[in-house]
Amino acid sequence: MGKTKSIARIVGWAGLTAAGALHAIWASGSPWPARSSKQLSEAVVGSSTARPNAQATWVVAGTAFCGAAVAAGGLGEGRVAVRLRRLMGFGLCARAIAGGDVAVKALQLPPAGKRFRKLDWRYYRPLFGLIGLAIFSSAKK
Repeated sequence: MGKTKSIARIVGWAGLTAAGALHAIWASGSPWPARSSKQLSEAVVGSSTARPNAQATWVVAGTAFCGAAVAAGGLGEGRVAVRLRRLMGFGLCARAIAGGDVAVKALQLPPAGKRFRKLDWRYYRPLFGLIGLAIFSSAKK
């Protein structure tokens, strides 16, 4: 495996592991790094009234951790593993391009507020894009 591919795998793994860890923290009841669950909801789902439940947040955490293992090469280099990494990379890049408003609408949540849209443009979209491109590029045979 080339150096670039190794770095891409590390970036993909680290990004999804961090996302999984954050969601696990939130699912356990902590609003960190926000000061309250209301502020956290405004920042991550765009509304102070729509708060995902712990079960749904644990599912996201688990999915991110599983995705991190796949991104790191945990399923090997077979055709299915490579296709799965490509699909993951494509999905994350699509989220970066489409933006949080599309994601909020797809989850049938209330329209996102100004704070969420600002964070989405400044942080979420670039991170989704970076992680998606890393995973996609690591899927090359």
